[in-house]
Amino acid sequence: MQYIIFQIFLNYNFFHNLENLGINMSYVEKIDLNNLINFSKTNSYLSIVEREIPRLSNSFFENLITEPLNISGKIFKNKSLKSIKHILNKNIPDNYKKHSFYNHWVKDMSNISNIFCNIIDSDSISFSLSSSRGCRRYHIDNVPMRLLVTYYGDGTEWLPPNATNYDAYYNGKNNENIVKIDTEKKFIDTWDIAIFRGGEKGILHRTPDRALHSPTLQMRLDYSSFLNDVERYNNINL
Repeated sequence: MQYIIFQIFLNYNFFHNLENLGINMSYVEKIDLNNLINFSKTNSYLSIVEREIPRLSNSFFENLITEPLNISGKIFKNKSLKSIKHILNKNIPDNYKKHSFYNHWVKDMSNISNIFCNIIDSDSISFSLSSSRGCRRYHIDNVPMRLLVTYYGDGTEWLPPNATNYDAYYNGKNNENIVKIDTEKKFIDTWDIAIFRGGEKGILHRTPDRALHSPTLQMRLDYSSFLNDVERYNNINL
């Protein structure tokens, strides 16, 4: 425990000193889908692919999530479409699987999953799909990279570095202290693809207030070991 606290202290002071020197440690960019695969080779801590919301999307998801969804599993690169259909099969009612929009949505998740596999150079990834989100406090993910797509409802809220009080964040303060410029809050739009890089230099983000209490549906992609790590942690704390 002492080592962990000391390591966090070192990371914080390293970042804090660079910030005082005027060095911007957090880089955000908007890119097209074809360039997303190069994310790991860039200096970006958040890359966003802007996309149009497809026709039929809102009506399809509005009906789908009348019942809570919380689905997770492992996706394999060489059969991502089959993997996703298998994960969804027991959780999505048959009448929705027959809807004309269903295959379009599943293919989209499969395509993005393959891209993420290529980004992290892995044959498999952890897949999560949930209609419940609860990250109230601004945070940096404790993972190397994470991909998010909000298919329905409000997308992820994030803070540009100039609007962020990293001192307050690392000292455990609440959101009111973390936000330096309230008008600079940013939001990732529905259907946009966002990849966050973790670590002490990352972009602070959270679930927006409306998504905490309103219908939503978000896909999250992580390294293959993520779900195993979560299960191991939960078992330790039983």
